[in-house]
Amino acid sequence: MTRPNAGAVSQRLWFHALIAVSVLLLIITQLSYALAGSGRLSLLLFWAGLGGENNLGAWWSGMLLVLAGVLAFDGFFNPDKPVHEQRGWLALGFALLLLSFDEVASLHEYLSRSRLSLAALGAVGLALAVFGMLQLRRAGVPKRVLARLSFAFGLLASVPVHEMVQQTLEWPNPVIYGVRAMLEEGTEIIAMLIFVSVTRACSGALLRATRDFMIAPVHGRRLITMAAWILWAPLTAATFVLPSPGGPADWLAGSLLMLCALLAARDAVQLGKLDSQAARLVLFYVAASAATNAVKLEWDPVVLGIAVSVRGIVFAVLLVAAVEVLKANQRRVNATRSLVIAALIAGSALVWSTSQILWCGLPPLFALWLYTIESKSATQAAVRREHVRAPLPVPAVHI
Repeated sequence: MTRPNAGAVSQRLWFHALIAVSVLLLIITQLSYALAGSGRLSLLLFWAGLGGENNLGAWWSGMLLVLAGVLAFDGFFNPDKPVHEQRGWLALGFALLLLSFDEVASLHEYLSRSRLSLAALGAVGLALAVFGMLQLRRAGVPKRVLARLSFAFGLLASVPVHEMVQQTLEWPNPVIYGVRAMLEEGTEIIAMLIFVSVTRACSGALLRATRDFMIAPVHGRRLITMAAWILWAPLTAATFVLPSPGGPADWLAGSLLMLCALLAARDAVQLGKLDSQAARLVLFYVAASAATNAVKLEWDPVVLGIAVSVRGIVFAVLLVAAVEVLKANQRRVNATRSLVIAALIAGSALVWSTSQILWCGLPPLFALWLYTIESKSATQAAVRREHVRAPLPVPAVHI
């Protein structure tokens, strides 16, 4: 028996890494409430925990759903699956993306002011989920898969009960309230991890059938790019309306950068190895995606008498880092132009430190630029592999 390479081993561990990070964030969530009011430590914990908005925890929850959605789309692109199953995974993929947008943009919190609007949102999500489940059942998908999906949706449906309990009872003890918050957020996280666990089988089956996976960000790159351009303006405008500043546009930017990370990881899997340069590229995309949510719009401290947009400085630094990381991984990028733009962004962070339209609208453009580069690279790599006459070995991985 041949020993799997380091790349294969890392692929078997990635889901356990998702669980470990989720557990850590749940512990941080409990501590954030238990230690509420303890100065900077409390602020740091709330920034990282799952109980807040526009923070690291909200980004993590939203991107778990994006990951599950992308993996579900692999079920649609698998030619070995019956048409009803393909349709089922397609519908579920869109349902998961809608849940992701709601998680990051705090959409249902805003729509709760109008029962009709909230019902309309729920109807769209429910229609996608029910249609997908019915199609999977019609295709003869194993009952255990349907049961796990139903259980995950049931967990999400129970969240309003948690919120009702929160609003009905008094919580004088912050430790007990922290446990309640951890249970609510834990319910959501468990559902998201179940979605990822179920949908990763779609990618595993596609990889065995076609030696390819995570196809949607590659084959649908023109559609995704066009949709992102269409959504950019209205989602940036929505940041002035929805309760969490930046949320709608941040979701678009964070999702595109997460697609970049998945494409970079896909390339490493197909090559059968994850060297240091490829690992840096994946980590860069993940960090940039997290920055879209975790670096808050309202962070504008006064330095030497000048208000500075931390968000602007961070994205200027990310642009400089992108040039180095992309070139190291043989991605085509105009270094001079990128560095000039980075300098302009840094200067704008000093001049227009509080410009919401600028610091909400810029991250999606940054993400679109990177997605264009990464998806084009993935497409070119796929074309090169198709022209290789000798059969390629199937990577020894477990998705």
